Amino acid sequence: MRTGLLILALLIALPRSAQDTTPVSESAFCVNVWYPSADHPGGYDTLMANLDVIDGVNPFWYTPVGDGSVQAVNGAEDAAQLAAWREAGLPVIPSIFSGLGNVISNLETRAAHIDAIVELVERMDYDGIDIDYEGFTLNTRDAFSEFIEGLSERLHANGRLLTIAVHPKASDEGAWEGAAAQDWTRIAPAVDVFTIMTYDHGGRNAPPQPIGPTPWTLDVLEYAASITDLSKVRMGLHFYGYTWPRGNPPATTINWEGVQRYIDSFKPEIQRDPANMEAFIDFKPVGLPRQVVYFADATSVAFKVEQALAAFPELGGVAIWGLGGEDPANWDVLRDLRPAACGTDEE
Repeated sequence: MRTGLLILALLIALPRSAQDTTPVSESAFCVNVWYPSADHPGGYDTLMANLDVIDGVNPFWYTPVGDGSVQAVNGAEDAAQLAAWREAGLPVIPSIFSGLGNVISNLETRAAHIDAIVELVERMDYDGIDIDYEGFTLNTRDAFSEFIEGLSERLHANGRLLTIAVHPKASDEGAWEGAAAQDWTRIAPAVDVFTIMTYDHGGRNAPPQPIGPTPWTLDVLEYAASITDLSKVRMGLHFYGYTWPRGNPPATTINWEGVQRYIDSFKPEIQRDPANMEAFIDFKPVGLPRQVVYFADATSVAFKVEQALAAFPELGGVAIWGLGGEDPANWDVLRDLRPAACGTDEE
């Protein structure tokens, strides 16, 4: 059983007096995945087929309710999946996802929410919980920090982990209100794994453009390095694509398999910006509207990981969004490029 991520994260989470003196490699590089993170039915099979390079799973299983309680979504707490992941030695740290800030803004519901999360983690014997709360207004900034700090204290008291997914930004104010509402200087010290969603740079409502441009990603990591130890940071890594019908927003999600069908049928030229290397095609099939597609493949994944590790060799790993239908060679890239396995000194 592979328990590298759990061991590494527990060393961070527990008080110094409780830590083992065994050194942990500074080059440890962990690969986390969110599941499900695509509509493709093959996401679970992809996960299980690449257990040798996957070090932790964040199943999207819960969402908060207005009174502070936590609600399971359809398919949550799947006993067969839990058994398979635990048999494989994967730490299971489910994600609670939300786009609303009212639960944490009110002191009473915030306390009830923390209680509910702690009870859930203990009842299900999870290794911890992942918080993915997005798009808050700026006036929730302090309340969100207080929520994370309070939840961290409670979970750590039970030997559990707290991980978080945050909006990407290259400065405290970020490019929009949701990013500004997340105060990295308070959040990062409270969590064990700090995942930055370095994708959807423009998003589906923007004109055609790279989904996770490497120069921008490096700027975000540079800011993160000014806030926290990058060994706890996971760089968000997209495995999906967007297609813009007629070259106009909104875009729709497409996976690598779908892009290959376009390529096989219409033979468009695959283009890349040398500064970024994310693949794109721009073509007008006979009888169909023009399509502009940006997508991840092994070449773009390799370029981004190589550039990130060259600039920030202490980076703690990546977190993948878009399981299912991705370029299968992406996984070989991660096998080949990560400097060490998660929590160990060896490949």
